[in-house]
Amino acid sequence: MPFRQQVIVGTPNVDESAALSAWLDAEGFEPIVKPTLKSAADAVALQPFDLAIVDASFVLSGGLRPFGLARFRETPVIVLGDTTASAACGPLGTQIMFLERPIDRATFVCTVTMALMESRADRKSPRRTIPPFEATVNGVKSYIIDVSREGVRLEMPRDRHVVTPRFALRVPLIGVGVSVERVWVRIPRPAEKVGVMWCGGQLSKNTVLADQAWLRFIDTFASVAPSAQPRH
Repeated sequence: MPFRQQVIVGTPNVDESAALSAWLDAEGFEPIVKPTLKSAADAVALQPFDLAIVDASFVLSGGLRPFGLARFRETPVIVLGDTTASAACGPLGTQIMFLERPIDRATFVCTVTMALMESRADRKSPRRTIPPFEATVNGVKSYIIDVSREGVRLEMPRDRHVVTPRFALRVPLIGVGVSVERVWVRIPRPAEKVGVMWCGGQLSKNTVLADQAWLRFIDTFASVAPSAQPRH
């Protein structure tokens, strides 16, 4: 199974939990359903996750305390509730986004995407486009889609579990090899592309020579795309 970003779904409403989980699954995420205050609190405290979606009642009861942990780990939180709950949750932290009921799918998916995007550090240099360029990720054939001085976006086979938290990216044609830290993974919808997944990562803990080779690769093969939105 390919890596999927894990999302805690902590809401006591069974129908709502099922709907949110189905939407997350369809978008390529792995929902972790926690319908009670205790199970949600235990999940936040004890297991890794990329995003927590929790009912406002869990938060305002004082029994769920994800906020200090979420800020420390730079993990975003979406709180579900009504207008009154929104005002009460407002001062709790900048990593928190509020989603008011009733919840529709389009707004929900947009909020999830925004929460995950805003939790990432801003890119220091522009993203550059590049024609799909053959590379390997942990030895598995993949393609570089776009690059920056600090990061990369990749396309790779969906049926191979190759995207470890830190992986080796190599460009055999020109002898470039760098270490990359995984930032996000997305499985495309069938209408977009079948049989692949996309991954964004940032270069991490490379030698000076490896960094210089990466910059030469960018300067030689990539073109600046100033209007593009951040993807890694």
